[in-house]
Amino acid sequence: MSVTRRGLLAGAGILLTLPLFTGCLMTSGSRGRFGFSIAPPSSDMRAFESDVTRTKDLGAKWVRFGVVAADVVTSWRGPGGVEFDDDEIQRYRRALDIVKGAGLSVCLLTVDGVTDAADEDEYLELMEQYWSILADRLGDSVALWQVFNEADGLDFRTSGDIDDPVEDYYDTLAVALGRARAAIHRHASDVSVTTNASGYPINDATEREWERYFNDIAHNLDVITIDVYPAVDESAIDSLPGRIRRLEDTIGKPVSVGEFGLQTGPRLYSEGQQVTSLTKTIEAVSQTRAAPVFAYRLRDDGAEGDDGFGLYEIDGTPKSSVQEVAGALADFYPNG
Repeated sequence: MSVTRRGLLAGAGILLTLPLFTGCLMTSGSRGRFGFSIAPPSSDMRAFESDVTRTKDLGAKWVRFGVVAADVVTSWRGPGGVEFDDDEIQRYRRALDIVKGAGLSVCLLTVDGVTDAADEDEYLELMEQYWSILADRLGDSVALWQVFNEADGLDFRTSGDIDDPVEDYYDTLAVALGRARAAIHRHASDVSVTTNASGYPINDATEREWERYFNDIAHNLDVITIDVYPAVDESAIDSLPGRIRRLEDTIGKPVSVGEFGLQTGPRLYSEGQQVTSLTKTIEAVSQTRAAPVFAYRLRDDGAEGDDGFGLYEIDGTPKSSVQEVAGALADFYPNG
């Protein structure tokens, strides 16, 4: 079973609570290659707009954020199918316009969905409607679209343990990704579709799991995404370029890095350790063709057991790591 970001520090005994391919759109000079995960837009757009501004000021060219299904869906089984809250959709539309106005590109996440489907057929039917309508309403402002989150470690339908034999589960996941990709491309043909794999610890066993996972599902993806959490292990950080290149060659798809970061806070890691981990990881990943690459995350959000990864406090106060990370971006990702 893969370890997610939330399991990284707990597994370490620290957390006490809890080739560029033709047609790949993400790496043109205007788009840049580096970005930050940011919080989804709230009813007060000022925090979102500030995060976009901070991202641009740091020299990055991408933001990555998710659509919250519970916010935008009013009914999964309305008379006409899945029904949406138009005001909520417009909120995401405004958020995308803010990003576009700043000259940045978007990786949009849809990692949740219907939770009470009677069976696999109903799940896929409802989710296909969901992806399709979102692509119709939002897809023209999205460059990369991530479906599900670390579905190698948790069941993509339930976020619980994977009960099926893993080969059967991967087959089911591949079908769902195929339906998602077709629905998205029906309305937004230029969007590249991806899903991610968890990445802790960074070692040979994890690399083998990446290959096994994507061998079964990559035919229904445009890009494959890995999360990498080497923490403060310098040998793990140094191994990243080789692992990314091998994965790209083996699977035959462009590779993106969806997340990397280090959690600061009492009895966790220091801001000095965060500086070292992030700057060294930025340097290592810059030696590959991975694109886009996202640091997790720009700003803390107060989430229980998952806070402290930001370069900024929840109120926007910069941590001591900000300037060092900005310098690493200028050195290793001069085009963003």
